[in-house]
Amino acid sequence: MKIALFSDTYLPDINGVATSTNILRNELVRLGHDVLVVTSELPSDSDYDINLDDQILRVPGLEIQALYGYRACNIFSFKGMKEIKKFAPEVIHVQTEFGIGIFGRIAGEYLDLPVVYTYHTMWTDYSHYMNPINSETVDTVVKKVITKISKFYGNSCQGLIVPSNKTKEALLHYGLQQEHIYTIPTGLELDRFSIKNKDEKICQELIEKYQLQNHFVLTFLGRIAPEKSITVIIDALKEVVALNDNIRFLIVGGGPQLEELKNYVKDDHIESYVIFTGPQSGEYVPAHYHISDMFISASLSETQGLTYIEAMASNIPVIARYDDQLVDVIEDGKNGFFFRDENELPQLILKTMEMDLTSFKENALAKAKEYSGETFARKVLEVYQQAILTKEYTYQVVSIFPIKNNKNEVSFTYDENASTVTLELTDKVIDQYQLHQGAIIDRDTFNTLKDLEQISRAYNKALKYLSVKDYTEQQMRKKLMNSGDYDDAQLDATIQLLSEKNLINDHLFTLNYFKRCTRLGIGHNKAIYNLRSYGVDSEIIDLCLEELDDDAFSIEEQLEAMEAEIELYSDKGCKDDEDIRVCGKNILPPDTSMWRPVVTGYISGYSGWRIDPFNGSSDFHHGLDISASAANTTDYPIYPIANGMVVYVEKSNPHGCGGNKVYIQHNINGQIYTSGYWHLRRVLVNQGDTVTKSTQIAVMGGNPDTEYWDTCTTGAHLHLELSNMVFSDGIYALRAGFLRPELYINFPNKGVYWYDKTTQY
Repeated sequence: MKIALFSDTYLPDINGVATSTNILRNELVRLGHDVLVVTSELPSDSDYDINLDDQILRVPGLEIQALYGYRACNIFSFKGMKEIKKFAPEVIHVQTEFGIGIFGRIAGEYLDLPVVYTYHTMWTDYSHYMNPINSETVDTVVKKVITKISKFYGNSCQGLIVPSNKTKEALLHYGLQQEHIYTIPTGLELDRFSIKNKDEKICQELIEKYQLQNHFVLTFLGRIAPEKSITVIIDALKEVVALNDNIRFLIVGGGPQLEELKNYVKDDHIESYVIFTGPQSGEYVPAHYHISDMFISASLSETQGLTYIEAMASNIPVIARYDDQLVDVIEDGKNGFFFRDENELPQLILKTMEMDLTSFKENALAKAKEYSGETFARKVLEVYQQAILTKEYTYQVVSIFPIKNNKNEVSFTYDENASTVTLELTDKVIDQYQLHQGAIIDRDTFNTLKDLEQISRAYNKALKYLSVKDYTEQQMRKKLMNSGDYDDAQLDATIQLLSEKNLINDHLFTLNYFKRCTRLGIGHNKAIYNLRSYGVDSEIIDLCLEELDDDAFSIEEQLEAMEAEIELYSDKGCKDDEDIRVCGKNILPPDTSMWRPVVTGYISGYSGWRIDPFNGSSDFHHGLDISASAANTTDYPIYPIANGMVVYVEKSNPHGCGGNKVYIQHNINGQIYTSGYWHLRRVLVNQGDTVTKSTQIAVMGGNPDTEYWDTCTTGAHLHLELSNMVFSDGIYALRAGFLRPELYINFPNKGVYWYDKTTQY
């Protein structure tokens, strides 16, 4: 592919945009693509060897003093356009908004080429440069203008790349269309910063030059400007040196605030602890990381934070002011630290000076490896391909007409003749794809919507069939195939959706079928024959037979538990001949909803099929694994998911599979549910206790050195089970009535940490 990259700033400039553009260019070339960089002319006093440039077209530009290192170029160049036409690009990728950025858009219109735009900078954070009188009114107006410009630029291109989801959210708030926004973190030349490529000679030179021997070295590297909030670090340093003066703060780079900061440290009499290196050439940048112990920044204007990743790639951890833009890069307490309040910073720096940072360095390096330049370039190439398709063919929404059951008739026009086509789409799909009158989508998206229409129809048919009887996957596939015009991909998606909602589950179908056959006196051989004819895999059949013979509870344990619960219900007033479900609704405290059983935590393992962590074989996981922060799991409280009554408690000693367990019966909107809690360090309730959602029932398991560490856990967590059966029917029945807790309780996605029980996702 032939690609033209347009950017006002490029080598030898050292800034995020120039670095990102250069990395992308190099990786695209390495992948076999032909790349032309269109950028600004160098200043007349530059000593950069322009002859080193390969496939770089430079047009006249003027340096913007206030934005140190940036130049504004002419928005058009006849000579430049001639060279661009000669190069004959297939796609134009604009890196900056003004000057050459505008030139790139003009070239795209003139040559009828798709334009991709990377939004590198949150320009609203730079509004102060256009507000010299520091007027709040002026600042508001400037930000409104910037927002409108960003919206115009973003909506006028065929693909918009942002480095983080937070940036995407901000642009959507500006009013940009979601259909063509792609989140792609900027990649880095990781080998350049690798400790394996450390230049010992340059590092020793810098250590001697800055007199860093035997000192803790704290480093900031970047543009010296107000939005970087370097004064926050300097203010913290004053408190640090009063308690521990074995520290030196390197400020690496140049910018409009450089001289101001030099005077600032003199006024505070800490100039002996602060070293201003000034701008550094490319070969010296990695060395400044390599001689450092910790990287620090208090910036408020990051879109991704390339310097943080560079530092991590250099094997050093980071300290950063908390920013949603950085949560995907910095893992607090693992590869670095966040501070939220400026008053926290001095103690945080002092803490890191006394810590063993070995594990932090290892984690930092591991995180940096996720941002390889090649991965970055390949994802950008996918955007180019999509932009080309979008440019070639689009569909525009002309009307959305609501019909019944949250469905809508959505009409589209397409091609030069404005032909019309109508799809029946749900409210959810319309919201997901941001469809509204005037919205434009590409052909691939339209085809996806067509598939979703068919999947929705197939899914609703399946629900009708399942309201009468259960089906295996194969049975449902044949039923749908015979009832509608669905292709294989649509059927696959429908079956997957039904499986995810646990409406179809061959494993549970098989378990229930075996138990039903046992009750009816049908032998296993006949049952196996029938199951195979229903399309159930032989492996599932074998696993179910093993599960029936060897469950976490022995038959004796199960009978004991059933007898205990029957006795419990009898003590509560249930009669021997009374339906326990009917009686239970009168005995159990009523509730209307379920909630998360721990205050803070994250999902570490879903229910369903998985690879068993102990034997490596395929296994059905009958619960949801919930973990908390590693620091406090040994005393971490467990709560019921709803009001209810404790119907069974098992205290495992010696350490049996599942460890200590608690089962609780619930009456939620007239429906009886049973919840199970495994891997408990301590149980704080007894059988027969009535509990609420605020009652602590247990403590999460600890580590292998603590008591009640059981044989079926790989780490401290809660295993949560949910069933629509009553416990008195036994553990087999509970698992036959297995429900996925994540479909009934509001959990975030796997791995996403929540901070309190009421956090919404």
